[in-house]
Amino acid sequence: MVVRFFSALGWITLIFSMVVFLVSYASFPQEVLVLVDGVGQPQLYVEKGTLFYSLLAFAMLINAMAIGIKGVIKNHESTELMQISIHVSQMFFNMFFASSVYFINILNSRENFDYSNFGYLIYITGGLMVISIIFTFFSKMIPKKFN
Repeated sequence: MVVRFFSALGWITLIFSMVVFLVSYASFPQEVLVLVDGVGQPQLYVEKGTLFYSLLAFAMLINAMAIGIKGVIKNHESTELMQISIHVSQMFFNMFFASSVYFINILNSRENFDYSNFGYLIYITGGLMVISIIFTFFSKMIPKKFN
């Protein structure tokens, strides 16, 4: 039951991240700014279509790997805790993906925006994603099962 709850949350965050991705994509210019230097000068532009397909492929690959890993683990003797941690990792990846795409959207909006106030969100979601992935690897060592 708990595994299904976190599985549903994983799907909800996937849908949320795809909505953020598509809304952001609609407002991207033809040449999307993806990298600036320390002073704020543009360093790297990527074509809108190339960015769209590469980000979409990356997001789908990571989510498919999470589902595939959970399927392989389900066939072996493993704890529900490991399956839950895989779904939590998937949720944090989707939140990191959505916040990163939104940051690129803000960067290309041509507004006078203080980006330093937004950076903490990317660091927090990225840090939570890394912590949950590390916990996934070590959760197999925890013998207790959730029933």
